[in-house]
Amino acid sequence: MNNSNPNTPRGRGRGRGKPTQTTGPVGSTPATPQQNPTPINSPQNQNEQKSPQRNVPTGRGRGRAQHKKPGADEPAQQTPSPEKEPLANQVAELQIAPKYDANGKIINPWTSKNKTLELMHRKDYGVEGKPIDLYTNFYEINHKPTMKIHQYEITIEIPEKILKSNKSLAVDIFNRMVSDYRDVYFTGIHPVFDGSRIMYTNKRIPNLDKMIQLPVKFQSNITRLEAINIQIRPTQGVIEFSEIEKVYKNETKDLPYNLFSCADIILGFMPKMSYVSYGRNYFPRGQTVADLGNGIQLWSGSVMAVKPGQWKLLVNIDEKHTAFYKEQSLKDFLTSIYPNRQSFKSFEISKINDHLKGLQVQVTHNGHPRKHRVVALKEEPANKHLMTDNNTGLKMTIESYFKKNKDITLQFPQLPCVQVEPKNRDIYLPVELCTIVEGQRCIRSLSEKQIADIIRTSAKRPDVKKRNIDSAAKKLIDSSYELAKSYGLELSDRPMKVKGRVLQAPNLNYGNGSVTASAGQWRGKRMKTSRSLTNWGLMSMASKDRFDPRKFKNDLAKEGSNMGIIFSDPVVVRYVEERNFLRIGEEIIEQHKNLQYMFVILPPNTNNNTYSMVKEMEVSSGVLTQCIRLDTYQKKFKPQTLGNILLKTNTKLGGVNWELAYNMSPLANQMGKFVFSEPVMIVGADVTHWARDEGNKPSIAGVVCTLDRACSKYASRIRLQHHKRNRTSDEIIRDFKDIMKELLIEFRITSKRKPSKILYYRDGVSQGQFIQTLTEEIAGIQAACKELEPDYQPKITYINAQKRHHTRLYCAEPRDTDRSGNVPAGTVVDREITNPIHFDFYLNSHSGIQGTNRPCHYTVLYDDSDMSPDMVQLLTFYLCHTYARCSRSVSYPAPTYYAHLLCARARTMLSAMRLNWFDAAKPPNLSQIEYKLAQHKNLKNISYFV
Repeated sequence: MNNSNPNTPRGRGRGRGKPTQTTGPVGSTPATPQQNPTPINSPQNQNEQKSPQRNVPTGRGRGRAQHKKPGADEPAQQTPSPEKEPLANQVAELQIAPKYDANGKIINPWTSKNKTLELMHRKDYGVEGKPIDLYTNFYEINHKPTMKIHQYEITIEIPEKILKSNKSLAVDIFNRMVSDYRDVYFTGIHPVFDGSRIMYTNKRIPNLDKMIQLPVKFQSNITRLEAINIQIRPTQGVIEFSEIEKVYKNETKDLPYNLFSCADIILGFMPKMSYVSYGRNYFPRGQTVADLGNGIQLWSGSVMAVKPGQWKLLVNIDEKHTAFYKEQSLKDFLTSIYPNRQSFKSFEISKINDHLKGLQVQVTHNGHPRKHRVVALKEEPANKHLMTDNNTGLKMTIESYFKKNKDITLQFPQLPCVQVEPKNRDIYLPVELCTIVEGQRCIRSLSEKQIADIIRTSAKRPDVKKRNIDSAAKKLIDSSYELAKSYGLELSDRPMKVKGRVLQAPNLNYGNGSVTASAGQWRGKRMKTSRSLTNWGLMSMASKDRFDPRKFKNDLAKEGSNMGIIFSDPVVVRYVEERNFLRIGEEIIEQHKNLQYMFVILPPNTNNNTYSMVKEMEVSSGVLTQCIRLDTYQKKFKPQTLGNILLKTNTKLGGVNWELAYNMSPLANQMGKFVFSEPVMIVGADVTHWARDEGNKPSIAGVVCTLDRACSKYASRIRLQHHKRNRTSDEIIRDFKDIMKELLIEFRITSKRKPSKILYYRDGVSQGQFIQTLTEEIAGIQAACKELEPDYQPKITYINAQKRHHTRLYCAEPRDTDRSGNVPAGTVVDREITNPIHFDFYLNSHSGIQGTNRPCHYTVLYDDSDMSPDMVQLLTFYLCHTYARCSRSVSYPAPTYYAHLLCARARTMLSAMRLNWFDAAKPPNLSQIEYKLAQHKNLKNISYFV
C-alpha cells in the first residue's frame, strides 16, 4: 500500500498522522471580487477605518456579526458610544473561497493557478553559531528495509459503549483470542492491537482471505457473557518500510505517517500489559506518588512516540506527570473535598459530580469484585432514598434494602448514594461500599494550588531529568525489544548525541548606550524612549495600616529616575473595598478626565475575579491599570521587581524600553537590512481553549502585530469562535481575513506606509493541522491584502512555534551549561532529530530558571521572502529579546508571547462574566461578548495587555 496516499486514515493520537487536506470542490472559484476596493493607502480608508463599527446581532451564530444595510423599514445604525472602540469595520464581508487544483491541493492566489500551496520543504541547514555537543531524549531505531507489516480489521461483538468505558477490556479479550487460537492462526506470528479496531501482524496470516468469526471464552462481570465473538477481516493495508527508505533516498517528499502510527502501536503494546496507560503515556504501578489534595494524586510516567529523524527512525521518550484519582473509598473521596460533612448542598453535589461523572468504582458486597461507572451522586441519603425491591415489589430505602437482601448494615446511612450505569436501570449504591478504581486520570480542571504543586514537583534539574528519562526509557525499550525485533525494529537504549550551535546574542540599544545580552539576560539602562506620569492615581484594596502610599510613590520615583521615567505626585489616592471598587473607580475617572494611569494594590491571595474587575474598568474607561499584589511589593520587593513593573508601565504608555541592534555579526547586519530595510509587520497569533468540564465555551483567538521597527508598539484583536460545524473548540482562526485587514489598516495609519513583508509567528498548531492552517490563515492574509488593493502582494513568511512537544536537550560537557545546568540561550538544532522533509528546527532561546528548559520547535510553513535557514533562526532568536516585561530573553518570540497574554486577558474577563455555557439550546451571543472585550479608543494601538 502506498503510505503517502492522502486518503489513508490518519494515525492515532493528537496531532499525529498525515496532515489532512481540507475538502473543497475541485475547480471551485472564489466569490466575485469587490468592484472598487478601497486602497490601503487611500485617505478615504485612513479616515473611515479609524473607527470601524461592528453590528451586534441578536441572533445566534459562530461569533461573527451579520453586516446589514438599513432597509426602508429599518433605522440606520446609530453611532456607537465614543468611549468604546468596536471590533470590526463596516466594509462588506467578501468571502474569498480557496481554489483547488485537480488533485485537491490549494492554489496559491499569489501565483498562477497551476502552482499549489504546499508545506515548505527544507532547502538547507544553518551553519551560524558556535558548535556544541548535545544529548537528546531520542533513541535510534534500526529498521529492516524489506519488512512488510500486514493490517487486519478487528470487531469485538460487545456494545461499543462498554468497550469505550473499559479501555483495557478489548486488549484483554484480544490477548485471550491470540492465546486460544495460537496453534490455528498465529503460529510464528506476533499480532498487536490498537485497542480499537486495527490488528497488525509481522507475517500474513495463512489461509485468511476473507472475514472469519472466532468465539472466545471470556468471562467478565462487565460483559456478563461466557463467550464473545471476534471478527477478523483482512484488508488491503500493508505497511512497507521501503516507503521510509524512499524518503531517506530523496525519492519522495511524502512521509508515511501510517508507518509511524503502526510503530507506536508495536512499541506500546507490551508496556500496556504492565503499565497504567492512555494514548502513548505509560505510568508504572506501585510508584510513590505526590498528594495534590481533594482525592487527587500526581503520578510520574513516560510518553513515547516514534518520529522520523533525518536519516533513520527515532523514538522520543520524555518524562510525564499527570493527575490521577486516588484509589480509596468513595466516602473518603467525599471527605477529602468536604471534611467532616454528612450532607451536601445542591451546588456542592454539582461540584462533586464534576469529578465523579464517568468515574469507575468497584464493589465487593456480592462476593466478587464488580466495576461500575458512575452516573451521578444524588442528594438524598441512603436512609431516605426510596427504591423498589424487584423481588417483592415493595418500596424501601437503600439502607433497608441492603440490610434485608445483602445482610449489610450501613455505617453511614446519612450519606448520599451514587447512581451507576446503565442509567435506565436506576441502580443506586451507598458511597461507603464503593472504591475508586486505581489508575483513572483526572481530566477535570485543577485548582491554582494543585497546578502550582504539579509545576513544583515536576521541575527537575537537567541532570536529574536526564537520568530519570534514561532509566524509564531503558525499562520501556526492554519490555518492547523482542516484540519490536519480530517486526524488523531494533531499538537502542542509549540517548542520541547530536551537534548543535549557539547563536550570538544581540546588542540592545538604550537611551544612554547599548548592552549585549549574555546568558539570556542583561542589565538595562535608561529607556530608549521614556514616558512620564503626570496624571496618575493609586487605589488600594489593602488597608491603611498595611500599605503606605507615600513610600510606594517614593519607591516608584527613585527607580523611575534611574530608568528615565519621571513621576509627579498622584492626583488621587483612595483606599477601597473590593465590593466598591468599580463604583469608586468610575467616580474617580469621572472627576479626573485626564487620568493616564492607575496603580491598583491587591490584597494577598487575590483571585482572578478581582483582577478581572480591574481590567474590566480599564477596557471600559480607557484608563490604563497596573495591578500589584501587596505581598509581591512588601515581601518580594527589590529594585528588579519594581523595575519590571516600570518596564510594563513604560510600554503601556507607548514608550520604547530598548531596541534591537543588528551589528553583532555580518549575518545580523545582513538580516537587519534584508528584513527591516522596508516596512515589515510582525504578527503573532494564539488560540486558547477551555477544560472539558467548563461547558461549551468558545475558543479565544488573539492576534497582535507590530506597528514600529523597534517591535515595541502593537495593535491587537480578539475573536471568540466555535468550530464551524459542531460548536466545539477550534484551533484555526476562522476570522483571520477580517482580522488581518483591520491590522493592515492600523499599520498603514500608524506608520504612514504599508508593509512590504509580513512575518507571521503562530503558536500551537499541531503537525496534523499544518495543511488546514495554510488553507485558512495564509489564504486569509492573501485575501485581506487583495481586498485592500488588488495588486498588493507583500511577501509572507509563516513560522509555526510549538512548545507542547517532548524534545529535551542536554549539554554533553558540563562546562557548556548555563548556571541552571541547562543548554545556553541561543542553542539551535536543525539536524539529525528534525524532520527529513519539512523546514523545522529547535531553538532554546532563554536561560533556565527552574527545572529543565524545553526548546521551542519551529516549522517554517511558508516563505515568500526566501530567507536562509541562518537568517530565520537568528531573527527568531532576536525577537525573543523584545519582550518588554523583563530584561531577559524569553522562550519564544515576543509577538507570539503577546498573543498568548492577550488570550489570557480575555479568558480571565470571560470567566468573570459568569455566563451559562452549559445550555446548548440558548448559548451566550459571541458577538455581544466580543464587544464587551473590545478595547476603549484610548487603548487603541497600545500594548495594554503587557
